[in-house]
Amino acid sequence: MAFKNIKELVRRLYYLRYYAKFKGEARNVMLSPGGNIKNPEEITFGENVFIGRSFIISANNLSFGSNIMIGPNLLIECSNHNYTYMGKTMFSYSSEKSYKGISIEDDVWIGGNVVILDGVTIGEGCVIGASSVVTRSTPPYTICVGNPCRPI
Repeated sequence: MAFKNIKELVRRLYYLRYYAKFKGEARNVMLSPGGNIKNPEEITFGENVFIGRSFIISANNLSFGSNIMIGPNLLIECSNHNYTYMGKTMFSYSSEKSYKGISIEDDVWIGGNVVILDGVTIGEGCVIGASSVVTRSTPPYTICVGNPCRPI
């Protein structure tokens, strides 16, 4: 019984590490253990959002709608390096990034091991298959899979 209480305490402390920093009110948001969020103050949540274990979220203007379920090992990257300089190494201009933001609309289901890149909107009711790489916005109410992620 004591082990269960300690386990629950650890889970709640992990959750509170980010919860107090989110934009607005995050109601019924469940973050599984083992994840990492950079810039939690840049994230807006709707209601009833579940994110599976071992996620990495680098947030800049990231919004989640309501009723979203996400599998384990999610990677969300809300920035993109400037790669327009030919002949220069990335280290010489690594601080120059663009931030378009990511929007995940209502009633979305995202499988495990999915990568979501900057500038994407995942449409309402969309299902993203496991191990997909989302590089472009997805239409509402579609099943999208692959690398790059496309409707089937």
